[in-house]
Amino acid sequence: MRRGLCLLLLLVASLPARGAGAQPPTIVSTSPQAAKPGETIDVKIQGGNLAGAAQLWASFPATITLPTEIAGNGTSAGEVVYRVQIAPDVPPGVEGLRVATPQGVSNLKLFVIDDLASVAQVRPNQLLGQAQQVALPAAVDGRLDGLARDYYKFAVAAGQRVSFEVLARRLGSPLDPMIRLLDLRGRELAYSDDALGLEGDSQLCHTFAEAGEYVVELRDIRFQGGPNYFYRLRMGDFPCVTAAFPMGVKRGVAANVGFAGPGAALAQAVPINLHSDSPLNWLNVGARLAGGRSSGFALVSVGAGDEALEVEPNNEPAQATRVNLGANLNGRFDPPGDIDRFVFAAKAGQHFLFVGVTRSQGSPSDLYLRLLKADGGEVAAAEDTGANDGVIDYTFPADGDYTLAVEDLHRRGGIEFAYRIAVQPFEERFTLAAATDTLNIAQGGLASIVITANRGKFAGPIELALANAPEGFSATPCVIGPGRTFAALTVRCAPNVAPGKVQHLQIVGVSQLGGADTKVLASAADVQKAAFNGLPWPPPILADQIAVGVAPAPLFALATNVPELVFGKDLSATVKVSATRTPNFAEEIALALLPEKDALPAGVTAALKPIAKGTNDIEIVFTANNQAPLGQFSVVLNGTGKQGATAVAQPIPALQLQLKPPFALKPDFGGGVLEKGKSLKIKVVAERNPAYAGPIALSFQNLPAGVAAAAATIPQGQNEIEVELTAAQDAAAAAVQNVVVQGEGMSGAAKLPAAAPPASLTVK
Repeated sequence: MRRGLCLLLLLVASLPARGAGAQPPTIVSTSPQAAKPGETIDVKIQGGNLAGAAQLWASFPATITLPTEIAGNGTSAGEVVYRVQIAPDVPPGVEGLRVATPQGVSNLKLFVIDDLASVAQVRPNQLLGQAQQVALPAAVDGRLDGLARDYYKFAVAAGQRVSFEVLARRLGSPLDPMIRLLDLRGRELAYSDDALGLEGDSQLCHTFAEAGEYVVELRDIRFQGGPNYFYRLRMGDFPCVTAAFPMGVKRGVAANVGFAGPGAALAQAVPINLHSDSPLNWLNVGARLAGGRSSGFALVSVGAGDEALEVEPNNEPAQATRVNLGANLNGRFDPPGDIDRFVFAAKAGQHFLFVGVTRSQGSPSDLYLRLLKADGGEVAAAEDTGANDGVIDYTFPADGDYTLAVEDLHRRGGIEFAYRIAVQPFEERFTLAAATDTLNIAQGGLASIVITANRGKFAGPIELALANAPEGFSATPCVIGPGRTFAALTVRCAPNVAPGKVQHLQIVGVSQLGGADTKVLASAADVQKAAFNGLPWPPPILADQIAVGVAPAPLFALATNVPELVFGKDLSATVKVSATRTPNFAEEIALALLPEKDALPAGVTAALKPIAKGTNDIEIVFTANNQAPLGQFSVVLNGTGKQGATAVAQPIPALQLQLKPPFALKPDFGGGVLEKGKSLKIKVVAERNPAYAGPIALSFQNLPAGVAAAAATIPQGQNEIEVELTAAQDAAAAAVQNVVVQGEGMSGAAKLPAAAPPASLTVK
């Protein structure tokens, strides 16, 4: 994939000792917070557990080295410096960094590719008279204290146009910025709080009537602040844009991408022509003025479908833009109150989704969608719900022309108000969310990751597996069982995988939908939202890959004597959990379900016990009551042991639970013909659930009149028996198609019923 180019660095000579208490690295900040395309820059990484740093991974193409001429570089737990040479053709936008040490890989830290030079904040600058002098164009990397304002002073010429933009929320900062443009007396010329489309960040463009010095003031709208309230204040000649226009392009088709935003009219279009086999799903695009020296940011969706662009005027039904059903639709509401109409031909029975796309790609539009018949009658409508930008799900009842009318819910408009409608044939779908975007797996051990399914109407099993896994990493088979919404997938790291490198894998869910295999990638977007202080839309280029690192070998490893337990309603099964310990670890290993809440299907319990100190094995009994569902499910037990003050955890490989009926009966009626006054021997075979070995009492239902069955029971531990059917001399000659052999076992006081499929019996 495009976003994986990074270089493994030589390990520094003095690596920290590997032990039970070793922790993976963390990144708190970078200085600077951005780098220019084509430049070589030293980036200081600050955080924790950074000693022995072996690699800096970047999501953008770069050559990265550890400068050894910096005294002690790579030996400090608190910081490390890397030299980063960025490829010259990397487009401006938000990217990501991670650090690897022999203890694992770090969290994801957002980092900007920016063609503005970086300037560090210099304190004191919290009073107007202390404003830090900055030469334009530039971008200041700073942090804001609580109850404070930061001031920056700059000089302009008469008639000079300058753009100001704060990246804070978009970089995962909790800062909710507001900027004010002031003269040297403190009089306000312009301000920006929440700029449209920027997820709470600020942006404004201003033309200065008079030459001189001016000041920009930056504060948190709530006057909050602290060490993690970081920001990047950009000041330059870039156009104020928020989104691309159109917002989507097709692989293999040349397109000129323009922009949406208050300064979009002056921005130059960017030609894009990706190869048809390009792996990209998203593309950062920089917006510049003619002759400009700095860029605004936008994001383009890349796909395999056609992209249609509205043709104005199209407000009236007779002016609707003709498109093919299935093409994605792009437009903008300009002027305010604009209504865009797209007309297309549909066939009876075609089932399509029309999905609005705005805020996730930088547009402020609140969509209102209406699907209309040829006579103008409305057949479906949808609006922005907050959870989505409006979705119409519709099956066309008849052949003919239909029109999709698109407008802003609040009748707003302007060059900022772009939108995209993703149009696709309906498929029963589910989505998957990963509980983490970082897995540190002990060398030779396992780690677990909870995958949650948003099922929609689909209730069937979803098999989880790894995609594009690096060599040495594998997953235990795992299933999100019928009706279940999550499962814990266990990933193993082979003992020979070297530490000190950031690698990536993807998790895919496979299920049968519509008679064909459907594959869905698990997204880490939700967990990234939380990690980045509630960022509404983390960069999608970083959301579908899980970073994996190698941690020191564990104090113990857990395994089960079988990979699968088969039992069922009112039955139980036992699994042995065994620990392989290092020579210096003999402490108790506590076992818990993962996750602790609702890890088992309804009606299933596990009698958990610890592996006692100095022992290696324990038996765990799983029991299902009469309400337990049938099907395949996966469960993970997590073992935790303490050595001194350090707790070490290792999961078992995901254990498969097969909940099946207690037995299945397969009678053999021979030719299925019984003569009056005679007998017929029926062989009945029981295919037993391994959890049930008890007797099975047999009975026959719907036998022809005058036919009787001898009492029969399949003895405990046996699987078959012969049963004699006898027809009386006066039995009526008849053919019966629904003779059923029923069986009943007992588990304690619980009855275990099962029935064979109906069979035919003819009396002659």
